[in-house]
Amino acid sequence: MAGGYVGKILDVDLTEKTLRKTPLNMDDAKRFLGARGLMTKFLWDRMKSGTPAFSADNTIMFFTGPLTGLLNGNRTIIRFKSPLTATSTGLNLMGHASTGGNWGAELKYAGFDGVAVKGASEEPVYLYVKDGEAEIRSAAHLWGRSVFETEVKLKDELGPFVRVLQIGPAGERLVRYACINQEYFYSASRTGGGAVMGSKRLKAIAVRGTLDIPVHDVEGLTTLEEAVYGKLRSNEAEVYSRRRWGSTTANISASDSSTGPLKNWREAYWGDEIEKGGPLQWESRCRVKNRGCFGCPTPCNQLGIIREGPWAGTFDIPDYDSTDLLHPNCMITDPNGVYALSSYLDSMGLDSISAGNTLSWTMECYEKGILTKNDLDVVELTWGNVPAMFEMVRKIVRREGIGDLLADGTRIASQKVGKGSDKFAMHCKGVEWGVGGAGNNQDQRETFCYVMSDRGGVHLYGPTIDGQNDFAVADNLTICIRNLRALDVETLGRALKAATGWNYFTSREEMNRFAQRIIIMERAWNIREGLVPERDDVLPERVFTEPLTLGPKAGTAAAVYDRKKFEEDKQTWYKARGCDTHGIPTKKTLRDLDLAFTIPGLEKVADLEES
Repeated sequence: MAGGYVGKILDVDLTEKTLRKTPLNMDDAKRFLGARGLMTKFLWDRMKSGTPAFSADNTIMFFTGPLTGLLNGNRTIIRFKSPLTATSTGLNLMGHASTGGNWGAELKYAGFDGVAVKGASEEPVYLYVKDGEAEIRSAAHLWGRSVFETEVKLKDELGPFVRVLQIGPAGERLVRYACINQEYFYSASRTGGGAVMGSKRLKAIAVRGTLDIPVHDVEGLTTLEEAVYGKLRSNEAEVYSRRRWGSTTANISASDSSTGPLKNWREAYWGDEIEKGGPLQWESRCRVKNRGCFGCPTPCNQLGIIREGPWAGTFDIPDYDSTDLLHPNCMITDPNGVYALSSYLDSMGLDSISAGNTLSWTMECYEKGILTKNDLDVVELTWGNVPAMFEMVRKIVRREGIGDLLADGTRIASQKVGKGSDKFAMHCKGVEWGVGGAGNNQDQRETFCYVMSDRGGVHLYGPTIDGQNDFAVADNLTICIRNLRALDVETLGRALKAATGWNYFTSREEMNRFAQRIIIMERAWNIREGLVPERDDVLPERVFTEPLTLGPKAGTAAAVYDRKKFEEDKQTWYKARGCDTHGIPTKKTLRDLDLAFTIPGLEKVADLEES
């Protein structure tokens, strides 16, 4: 067996209450390498086509990669059939989420490369994994508790060093954009993994590990570690910014360049108002210290506490995504209100990106008279009204009144509300837009990442071919994208060689080919599950018809995405990825990428061109 892997998958069936240690298929490991690739192959092999997201047959997987627990490998990648990602006909597609922190490394030290959970328990349960063993335990005492309470309770129960992935009340009540949290604020936020865990009555997975990870060349990896950490620290300006302010500095630069959200993505520039929830406000008002993920020499999470006002005592780790989708996109001008909402969403186990988009869509519906105050259960959901936003979030979490509709996300809500509200429901394939490498209608190069993403409006996919390739590799190696981009291909190849003994990534071309294999396999799986690219690779109508009127791009060609240019961009992407003009991978592409096993399944649902 290659180094870098412990060689076992923990297979869990909650219906049958069984646990099985399954040997890792090393041929698949060599071909697909790590978390993202291996799990997509698992989905193809193990899940019956057409399985609904909330079916007991939906398998949710938590995987590591060959560098997890070793050379700065700290992310956990999660895959499942998503209750939020869907075709326009309602068929569920790929669900994907990732989180940093320490859980993934702890799982490797506990003796498993991944955990795959299917079935559904009749009663709430949690998994406890420790040093090669696992058991299913009752979570009756945890059900209904917040993410924060659950973390504290399980650490009291199992010991302070246990690492916990858990859901909050939103996941328990199947809010379609419920997330999975660890260590309070590390969130696997996108596409509804928390709701899938909730449907299985799985409250948490607690892990403790003290075992070794096999390594092919220990001395070589140790030597390389010093060089890698040196490279990660070499950009002094970036390291300083990340250590002091984290990702929230992007709020200001995104507004200044008109690449961020404002007023439900209607605009992108907010002038001086953008600074009210930015990094300097957090630093001066609340910041206590920074925190980092496992093995990271440049920690970027800024932990702090609100010290005054109605939310005094609330602690949070704000980041670019949560603050931007609440602050400018919902037009909140009270910084403490931004931070308090961000913390509350985490405690309830709600994806702040989807929640922020859903709230801003509802605000616009209210502003335009599409939804009345009575429709909103007498909640005055106007722009920037933080108390009203808290009340609406509570309704969403409880699925109470209008909250029951909003708990299904903007796509389903806009389809039910109608009256043209779908034109400004800012999602792709059912998943609300993120930020950080994204953009409004003014920059097709950025917005386009949502169209081609296998999981809809998720920003951590990459706006360009090279960017998408980088994310695919980072998700397989479980390395933070910022750190991956600080390393050259040769260093990555040397790290994989030292860990596994395999020769990987000897050139950028080889790395791109590997990423292409992963991305096309994901697209093939989605097509098998009902994706019709010509119908579903689309953007909201607002992108094409409502030019920006504020900021540096107002009145320029970049103020709106030309529809003809959009269609041309799609064809360029299809061609670069080896797809036909309809967006379907050709047989030649599938064979060249060693994905011929997908052809029989694809031929049942699509006409495959030979080349």
